[in-house]
Amino acid sequence: MTNTEIIEHLSGIFPPETTPFNRRGGIDEGAFRANVTRHLASGLSGILVAGSSGETPYLTDDERLRLVEIARALVKPPQLLIAGTGLESTAQTLKISREAIARGADALLVVPPDYYKAAMRPEVLEAHFCAVADGVRRPLLIYSIPQFTGFSMDPAMIGRLSRHPNISGMKESSGNVAFDCDILSKVRKGFRVFIGNGMAAVEGFQKGAVGAILSQANFEPLICLGIYEAFMRGDLKTVENMKKRLVILIQEITAHHGVPGIKAAMDLSGYGGGLPRAPLMPVSAAVRKKIAAALRRARAGLDV
Repeated sequence: MTNTEIIEHLSGIFPPETTPFNRRGGIDEGAFRANVTRHLASGLSGILVAGSSGETPYLTDDERLRLVEIARALVKPPQLLIAGTGLESTAQTLKISREAIARGADALLVVPPDYYKAAMRPEVLEAHFCAVADGVRRPLLIYSIPQFTGFSMDPAMIGRLSRHPNISGMKESSGNVAFDCDILSKVRKGFRVFIGNGMAAVEGFQKGAVGAILSQANFEPLICLGIYEAFMRGDLKTVENMKKRLVILIQEITAHHGVPGIKAAMDLSGYGGGLPRAPLMPVSAAVRKKIAAALRRARAGLDV
């Protein structure tokens, strides 16, 4: 696909794929393939690999790139393959970004450096993102996730970056609707903003976000798709119905139990979730029962 075609298809719902591990602690490639295949068949717009739900801080660069290779063989146009490539230095980020493109990534999701967070002033981050965008040949998405990086990026800076010819969008995961609205008011027309927090998704769509990248789509893609598709056709009753179901999944699974909870929910939903990578630990048997109950409540009355 050309860059123009990729940008045109940057919309809808994407799951931030988890990374299943085998008993030896390596990537379970068979489970990963099965998860991706099932997600793509559900009608999602594509997938994100090596994002926060993929336990990316615990993956080696080679493992990240292997996920891209595996996914590329499965993701067919117009569905898209987005790869997370943010690292601490500009040079490292540029290197892995180029390698991810060489292995087939359609677009890149780049989280800002955060180790020296006090030094990450707007002019520093702007120079970082511009240098990476200047050095790659695929669209770049900025990744805002202040609950992990420890800081919020300046909306005015994001507005300026949105005018870079190769910075095509962003994923905004704070859950702060006012912050989302501020960003959406400052970026150029056509800049593709995705909401990364389900609690803010509907409000984001109302303000101009083109879609969402939701961890809940790993184990319940149809509810996530249902919200987006109902919004697009103006069916507000269904939007509210699906949002209530999504809130159950957020409040009772992902918000409290994180990646281990997502993986447990995937196992319970017939996907290959498996164990998280240490130091993360799997949920307890008691929590697993609560997750199963939450899934039943969220799905009650749906043909899922």
